[in-house]
Amino acid sequence: MHSGLGSFRFRDRQRRRKPRAWCLCVGVLVMVCITVLVFTSKNLNYSARNMNLNPCELFGGNVCADFFNQAAPARPLTDQELAMRVLSQDLLSERPSEDVKPKIAFMFLTAGNLPFEKVWEEFFEGHEGLYSVYVHASKRAELKSVWNSSVFINQEIRSQEVYWGKIEMIDAERRLLAHALMDLDNQYFALISESCIPLYNFNYTYEYLLGAHMSFVDCFDDRGPHGQGRYHDKMAPEVPRESWRKGAQWFAVNRKHALLIVSDYLYYNKFKNYCKPGPENKNCYPDEHYIQTFLYMMDAAHLSNWTVTHVDWSEGKWHPKSYEKTDITEDTLRSIQSIKKHEHVTSDGHVLKQY
Repeated sequence: MHSGLGSFRFRDRQRRRKPRAWCLCVGVLVMVCITVLVFTSKNLNYSARNMNLNPCELFGGNVCADFFNQAAPARPLTDQELAMRVLSQDLLSERPSEDVKPKIAFMFLTAGNLPFEKVWEEFFEGHEGLYSVYVHASKRAELKSVWNSSVFINQEIRSQEVYWGKIEMIDAERRLLAHALMDLDNQYFALISESCIPLYNFNYTYEYLLGAHMSFVDCFDDRGPHGQGRYHDKMAPEVPRESWRKGAQWFAVNRKHALLIVSDYLYYNKFKNYCKPGPENKNCYPDEHYIQTFLYMMDAAHLSNWTVTHVDWSEGKWHPKSYEKTDITEDTLRSIQSIKKHEHVTSDGHVLKQY
């Protein structure tokens, strides 16, 4: 594209018509044009300064090519900016070709350590192109050693401090989802702890998740003190009491539900303000209620109401059972694999079974 002046060529005139008759008119026009250009230039420069724009941005053409080629200042996007970019990209981009196989995004939420990285490396081996890995390591700077597996090297996203039982845990989960959503080939999103290991091989996991056509979110109605008892009346009317749900935080959701979680700020702010730890806040923990309640309200018909992550709450403590090294035997793993039903024990002692 030529610039404004470069696209014109002047011809020598074959005939001359009364130059004196036009002299004054041409002189006036030249003066008017010069005045207008000077005035406009000053005003454009003034406006540009006020809008933090370079004047080149107000004109097209090759004259400003050097300006447009300058790299934008690098800075990390805020969570809100990242969410907006994800939504814009998803809405404006073409859908992945049917010839391209969808991927599963494995999102590791950890303080920093990845004690089972070798196990996961073997799990992923030979399946490149069918998975993506993202790591949120809130205390990465405190680690004395780095991850050794190529699966995890350079897969860390911008991470911030996470506090157990507080809204920062949800922020980290949403941040992981947002980064994973930037890859349009990612169609399923699994949240994983650093203490998790896979129970099945990659092929089984891939076919199971992508063939389910639903999201796996631990979600049930606990009428006891640690369920409905945590509901704050100020959640209403946006979050009615009858929609209040509870469950373990580990989920595996499809792309539709991942986009809903990242784009939500109405319900998120309700939980940020009225679901907090401490007796004065009814000991409410957002990671046990926010995504469970939100997705139940948005699309209950496509939730499994149970998670694909095995969590043993049989000990009745604040945290699920921790398996020691001596517990991990072939019989233990087969026992967990053989579970065909999912039970929820409410905080008032009722057993809710789901097959």
